[in-house]
Amino acid sequence: MKNKTKTFLTIFLIILATMIIMPNVSNAALQANGGTPATKTIDQWMLQIRQMQSAGGTLGLTDTINETGLKSENTNLDIHMEKNTEFGAMAILSASSYGKPDKVNTGETTTGNKTGVVINLNKEWVAAGTISSTTTYRQAVGRYKNAYTTTYTAKVGDAINETNGWHGSSAFWLANDNYSGLLRSYSGSLFSYYGLGSNLGYDAHYTRPWASRACVVVGSGL
Repeated sequence: MKNKTKTFLTIFLIILATMIIMPNVSNAALQANGGTPATKTIDQWMLQIRQMQSAGGTLGLTDTINETGLKSENTNLDIHMEKNTEFGAMAILSASSYGKPDKVNTGETTTGNKTGVVINLNKEWVAAGTISSTTTYRQAVGRYKNAYTTTYTAKVGDAINETNGWHGSSAFWLANDNYSGLLRSYSGSLFSYYGLGSNLGYDAHYTRPWASRACVVVGSGL
């Protein structure tokens, strides 16, 4: 019994000493806490979010990301900047019986509880647009972006035409072939979108820094 007590005390002291010596160590790679989000351009988000799964990235993996097409050899994990169709799917689910059917306000989640996605109604980039003046977006392979034209053609799950006016949303489609990215949650509603990005300085110009999100896809044979 004495040996067991001594062993227990030894283990306890080691754990206590570790907690005192390293009080700020955390093994969490990602934490979406709903605070003030970082802001970057579309090109920066697309590349840096993909690099989260590379050596030195947030997850510290050994993957290598090709900076031209954003491809890698990893077939089990895919971290990328959210596309318009992914944002749209999240928005539609928020308004369904699986979410919070009434309006989602800033700081609230898509389900009304902590299991949902925290929303900030403050201009959110998605990997979509008519951009030809940028490098990363233009060269990225199709799986990492939604390519549109100035004439809207629906993509499954994008929540554009069918959600016009939901919870007071406003809409302005892509208006310039060279400069326009696409912003979601643009004006007081999860369903708002804005695509005016001319070089006159409009908000959806691809060089403007706004918030975005990472999508993590896990599975075999991606």
